Amino acid sequence: MTTSSVRIVAGLVPLLVSVCALISVVHAQRGPCAAADRQVKGSPAFYTGYDLNALNDHDLEMYAAGYVDALQAATVIGVTETCRQALQKCVMGRSSSELAQRVRRYLREHPNRWDGQSHALLYNALFSQCLNQLP
Repeated sequence: MTTSSVRIVAGLVPLLVSVCALISVVHAQRGPCAAADRQVKGSPAFYTGYDLNALNDHDLEMYAAGYVDALQAATVIGVTETCRQALQKCVMGRSSSELAQRVRRYLREHPNRWDGQSHALLYNALFSQCLNQLP
C-alpha cells in the first residue's frame, strides 16, 4: 500500500462525518437533500481542492469512490433515505474513473475554490448538478 493510499484510507472516516454536515450546509440546494433552514458546520476536511488537484489519477479515483461509498452509510448519521437514494442515482453506473473526471473538470472550471474543503468540492462536483434536476 502506498503512502498516498494510506492517506486516502485514513481520510474516509472523517469524510463520512463531513458528508452529514455538508448535506445540511448546502441550504441553497433544491430537491430531496435540501436543508431548508438548517445549517450545521462540519469540521475541516483532511484535503482541500489543492490537495485533490495534486493527486494522481488513481488516487483521485479511489478518493472519489470512497466518498461515494461513505454516502451509502450516511443514513446512520442522519441523512434521510430519500436523500441517500437521490445521491446514489447521481452516480449509479459510473466508474471511479468517471467520478475522478468529474472532480478534475469541476476543479479546472472553479480554480477559485481550490482552497475549499474536499467534502464540499466533491459534493458539488459529483452531485449538485444532478440534484438540481431531480423532482
